[in-house]
Order: sequence, then structure tokens, then C-alpha cells
Amino acid sequence: MRSRARLVRSRARATRLLLVAVLALSTPLAVAAPALAASFEGGQSFNELSRKAEEAGAETTPTTTTSPTENHINSQPTNSGKTLVIVLGAAVVLLSAIAFVIVRDARRVAPAGDGDLIDVGAPGRTVRQRKRRAKAKAARQQRKRNR
Repeated sequence: MRSRARLVRSRARATRLLLVAVLALSTPLAVAAPALAASFEGGQSFNELSRKAEEAGAETTPTTTTSPTENHINSQPTNSGKTLVIVLGAAVVLLSAIAFVIVRDARRVAPAGDGDLIDVGAPGRTVRQRKRRAKAKAARQQRKRNR
């Protein structure tokens, strides 16, 4: 019965630790979400500005030929909002799973703490051990008498 109670307590504690880990990992994401949203919305306005600049630049500057490698170097990579959200979500899930496994394994191999050394919750065990010792003592005395 005692081991079941310990198992329930350790699972409850592991659940609480996992919840704290998830909250700790998700807090920076909640803070960064408005900044990410602003950068995604700004992407459309940047396209509009670049189109206007191209139209204005086409009238005044002569065209120059550029190699494909120069275009690749000068172009900016773009990420869609869905991709970033999926990657961040996967990272949170992965880190949460790693934290859960670490906590679970650490609890299994951890030495007994101060609370586990005290037999407050198991009086039956103490009584059984006392009776066993008394029987062993009586048996030793009986063997001494029968020599």
C-alpha cells in the first residue's frame, strides 16, 4: 500500500514539474508572439515599398545585368508565419518530452529522502519486524537450552 501511495505522489510531483517546465518554456513564446505578428504584417508593406521603389528606379536608372549568384546573395530569405509556429510548437513539445523523461528517470533512481526514511505511514511493517525479531530471539534461546 505504501509503494502505491509513493507512486501516486511521485506521479503528481512529476506532473507538476512538467507543468512548470511547459509554462517556463511557453512564457518567452507568449512575449515574442506580438513581435512575430508585427514582423509578418510588415512583410506585405515591404513588398509594396519595394514595388514602388522599382517603379521609381526604372524611370531614372539604367538597367544593369547581374549574374544569378548575385541575385541569390542579395535576396532576403522569407519564412511564412505557419512555418515558424509549427517549428516553435514542435520545439516546445520536444523539450517538454525531454524534461518529462529526465524527471521520470531521476525520480526512479533517486535515493530515499528524509521523508521516506521515517516509518510514519507504515505501523504494520514495524510490528511485523518486531515480531520476527522476537521469534528469532526465542528460537536462539530454545537452541541454547537444547544443547
